[in-house]
Amino acid sequence: MFQSELKNKVGILTGGSSGFGFEMTKTIVSQGGKLAVFSADEISDAGRKEIKEAGSGEAVFLHQDITAPGAADTMVDETIKRYGKLDFVVANAGLAIRFEEPLLDMPAEKIVAAMQNQFAMFPIAFATLALRAAKAMAPRYQNLPFNAAGHRNDSGSIVATLSVASVIPLRDDLLAYSAAKRAALSVMESLAATLGKYNIRVNAIAPGFANTAGPKKFYDRYPNIKEDIEYRTHLKPSFLHPGAVVPTVIHLLTDNYVTGQCIVIDGGYTNNTTVYFQEKK
Repeated sequence: MFQSELKNKVGILTGGSSGFGFEMTKTIVSQGGKLAVFSADEISDAGRKEIKEAGSGEAVFLHQDITAPGAADTMVDETIKRYGKLDFVVANAGLAIRFEEPLLDMPAEKIVAAMQNQFAMFPIAFATLALRAAKAMAPRYQNLPFNAAGHRNDSGSIVATLSVASVIPLRDDLLAYSAAKRAALSVMESLAATLGKYNIRVNAIAPGFANTAGPKKFYDRYPNIKEDIEYRTHLKPSFLHPGAVVPTVIHLLTDNYVTGQCIVIDGGYTNNTTVYFQEKK
């Protein structure tokens, strides 16, 4: 009754050279999807080989700064030029700016620059790409007929990678990052309401803490923060493999009735229940 795979679907994925994006790319290719992957960083030769051998789909890797003027137009136009259509978008690119010094000691200009960077990278880049992609997807998806069960068999899909910082207060060093991610969550919710009439769904994931190289280097410098994360994360490991988010992303790309949702994938970190009396003595 419902579309259950990505075979012959065409998508845009930003930030696919490593981490979450690389794992998403590998799985989408394994399911027969075709991807235009836009990243500011180059993918390694080993990574290219792994993607190429993943399955029957394909992925082309293209250099793109998602905050550059006209980036959304460039990404959508290039994808359609190569593959002739567009079915989904995964807005995954971005990096966190941390303030590892007292905020009251920082010049206002430094805080402003960081805020502008993070907002350009997350809610602004996400909104502009999603809206430009929706213009390309709407003619194909808005008039699809309903089946005997009263649902459509297919839909356009847009998924954003957010963070646990978008759903709960996190830490002082992530002032700019958390604010931008929360704004991106609001963008997602607004777009879901706006694009539903075109049969385009908009959702997000909010991953917890990953065991990739960058976070590992940071948390090794701050064992007190690492210890707190270990304590508050009820499922183990506390620092997830980036591939752990992929099943949820695939679900959001292939389901045809979920929209406006942010699914937290954090092993229970955002569940603030503190366990005192059930601990082993």
